[in-house]
Formats: sequence, C-alpha cells, structure tokens
Amino acid sequence: MMTETKPEIERRIEAAIAKLRALRQGEAAVRDLVACGPAAIGPLREFLFERDVSGMFQPRCQAVEALAALGAKDVLLEFLANPRILSDPVEQAGDDAVMNAVARALMRWPDERVFAVLMKRARRKLLAGVVEALGEYRREEALPVLTAALGDDFCRPAAEKGFRKLGAAALPALRQLADTRTPSPDNESESSRRRRRSALGLLAELTPDEELLPLMQPFMADDDAGVALFACSICLPRVSPAERGEVAVRLIALLDTGDWLLQAEVEDFLIQYYKDCRPVVEQSLAEAEPGGPAAASLRRVVIKGCAALGLPLPEWLRKEIEAAKRKAERGREY
Repeated sequence: MMTETKPEIERRIEAAIAKLRALRQGEAAVRDLVACGPAAIGPLREFLFERDVSGMFQPRCQAVEALAALGAKDVLLEFLANPRILSDPVEQAGDDAVMNAVARALMRWPDERVFAVLMKRARRKLLAGVVEALGEYRREEALPVLTAALGDDFCRPAAEKGFRKLGAAALPALRQLADTRTPSPDNESESSRRRRRSALGLLAELTPDEELLPLMQPFMADDDAGVALFACSICLPRVSPAERGEVAVRLIALLDTGDWLLQAEVEDFLIQYYKDCRPVVEQSLAEAEPGGPAAASLRRVVIKGCAALGLPLPEWLRKEIEAAKRKAERGREY
C-alpha cells in the first residue's frame, strides 16, 4: 500500500472538514480526520475556533470528537480556557454547546490541569458539560459549583450526578441546600423550591431507610406545601408500615391548602398506602369539619381505599351515604 503524500493528506483533511460544514456524513468525516493523524489537528483547531453566527454547533462538536481521538488535549484546553462573550444569544448558545462538548471530551484526561481549567470556567458561567466533567472528579473542591448548578434547570441533572458520585461527603451540603430559601426565607423563588426538592431527593438516596424519617420530619412540616408533599412522598415507600401513619398525619394537613392539584396528589398517596394509613385517615374524617375541603378529600380516600382493599366502609360512613341516597331519591320524586 502506497503512503499518501502531504498534499494528498491535506486534500483529505480539507474534504472531511467540508463534509462537517455541510452537515453531510459527519461520522465518516470524523473517521477520515482521525485517520489523517496529527496533520489534521491544525485545521481542526482552526475550524473549532471559528465563529458561527447561525448558532449551528453540530459540526464543531464533531470536530471536538476528532480532536479528542487524536489526543489534542492542549487544543481542547485552549478552547475551554478562552470562552467568548458574544452579544448574539443564538451564537452564544451555539458556542456554549461546543464548550459542553469540549468539557466532556476532556474527561478522558482527569488531571489537575484539566480540573483547574474546568473550575475556572464554571466560576464564570455554569454549563452542563462543565458541571458533569467536574462531578467525575469526586472532589469536595467542586461542591460550590455543584451547589450552584443544582439551582439551574439546565445544569441540575449533571449536578445531581456529581452529588451522587461524592456520596456521604455531600450530605452536609445537601442538608444546607434543602433548608435554604432564596432570595429570602419570606420570599422564596420557584427555582429555589426546585433546588430544595432536588437536594431532598439526593439526601434520601444517600440516607439508609432506618434514618430517613427523622431526617425528613422537618421537611414534611415545611411551610411550602410542595416541598412538604415531596418529603412525604419520599418517606412513604421506604419507612415501616407503623411509621406511615405519621406521614399520613402530615399529608392530611396539606388538604387544607386549597390547591386542588396538590389535594389530588395527597389523595392518591393516601389511597396507595391506605392499608397502613387507614386508622389515621378514618379518624381524621370523623373529626373533619363537614363540608370542608379536607372532609370531601378524606371521604374519597376512604371509599376508594376500602374498595381497593376489599374492606367494608366504616359503619357511620355507610349509613351517611345511604341516608344521602334516600334523600336524593325523595328529591327526584318531587
């Protein structure tokens, strides 16, 4: 087999990059570029650093793939360390997507130099790929970045993955996150609530079943009904049958919020675990204010819960329902 001349290799590289630009046969173009060896690194670097006002990121992400396969760590680090601040949001979004690809590609070289550049990049702007790459290090120094990323809807999945990799070392930070309301305790934003629910979910994952209920008790009593419901939903499948009654007490208290969507979720949980929650539910129904929202919800829970388990209704409720039916029938006669 004849060795290709330098001009032939250069033409192959030029043709492969043209395929990337045209969004044609991208995977084949990456293979061609890698086959060309180190000679392709320079042209790929030039292509990577080009601006694309259209926001199209796929061609440059494929260039990143080829550069990583060629071992061009320094080129990728150079790109990551020199982010562009662009006025056009479309172009900026494309550059950010390429930056994510670069950060993920650098995960094959998990050394101190890469870690330092990733941390510097994350302090300037949170990006999911950067957060994901930092999480792979399993280092507590990355906790401030993971903490900030947990409040970002785009970065949250990557941050959650990083917290899981840290394991027990992340527990103190997660406890603080779950209990911190921003911008202030009296004026919590929706993003803060989402961050707190995420932290609660991670806390639960990293906590043994026997320690879960004491940990979640303050959050089941949270003044935000959504957070309280989430904490209850975490406990129900994992605590003992005897402890589910305590969770049911808090769920029933949430029925007075006036939020019908939340009420429906509470009802579903109480019906699902009715076998263990039944004494608390039936006692609460007997004591509920007649005609109130809690009474109506609890009535539905008892009727559906008993039906699901094949149990008879409480005698007093059965008589009440029969009396209501007779009254309705008499009304129709007139």
